[in-house]
Amino acid sequence: MKLVRQQWFLFSLLMLMATGFWFALRFEFLSNIEWLKWFIVTVTMFLMAWPLEFGRLKRTLARPLAPLLACVLNLVLIPLLIWPLAFLAGAELAPGMVVAAATPTTLASAAVMTRRAGGDDSVAIMATIITNASCFLVMPFWIFVQTGNEVESSKLVGTVYKLLLFVVLPIGTAQLFRLHRRSANWATYRKPSLSLMALIGILAMVFLGAVKMGLRLDARSDASLSLFNLLIAAVILLGVHVTVFWFGIFAANRLGRTRDEQIAVGFSGSQKTLMIGLSTAVNLGMNIIPIVMYHALQLIVDSIFAEKIRDE
Repeated sequence: MKLVRQQWFLFSLLMLMATGFWFALRFEFLSNIEWLKWFIVTVTMFLMAWPLEFGRLKRTLARPLAPLLACVLNLVLIPLLIWPLAFLAGAELAPGMVVAAATPTTLASAAVMTRRAGGDDSVAIMATIITNASCFLVMPFWIFVQTGNEVESSKLVGTVYKLLLFVVLPIGTAQLFRLHRRSANWATYRKPSLSLMALIGILAMVFLGAVKMGLRLDARSDASLSLFNLLIAAVILLGVHVTVFWFGIFAANRLGRTRDEQIAVGFSGSQKTLMIGLSTAVNLGMNIIPIVMYHALQLIVDSIFAEKIRDE
């Protein structure tokens, strides 16, 4: 029971994925409500960004090398590493792996993990700001470059506007709310409750994505999804995450960054946010398993890394 309480989100995520996939026909009506998924995305992004204190970043702005390094690792190195390997997971999972690789760093867990390991969470937060604010350009770019003609250009153009409107704008609006002191204090005090509501929003998107994935596989006789493909995808995603994590710490060290900045670069440079990857994959009709898999694996592995680094 203790394990279930600690990992309730992962258990719920897996259960909703299985339910949405196997009972896709029963819930098809939900997937046809176009505005529903973007409403969930907008509200969830706002709830995730509202409690985050982006204001305490003056020292980081004065020394921006560490967050910029994290951004390069997250937005450039990870897509380049996964690009030549994605095809090994099969035609069904490969496009979803491209989406996972192009997704920005997490809005919360990178800073949380950094803080738990004794690192500088302001570096992680700055990397979060930059990668999430630029996702409406970076993600469509990598998806276009790496998938070629597999995705309609009109869908990619639409993705640019939707990411800007339903992801970047809610994050900016949430921070405008924080300019009002009472609103900022309330959001900070209510952070656990707001975070829980955001997690519920993510689970709702996982369910909708699983329904769409089930309908898609049911309609395509050529779609194959074997246990071997899933294992290959897991090995690639985990390998890339771990490689970028430790390379980030090494590179920050070589660039003369402090130990707490090195830790922040490792976490924020290698993590990916679930919500933006999910919404993009669902919008483009790609398999959501890779982004869910990446997120689940990073939570497990980075918890171990945080404990290890803190005890050193």
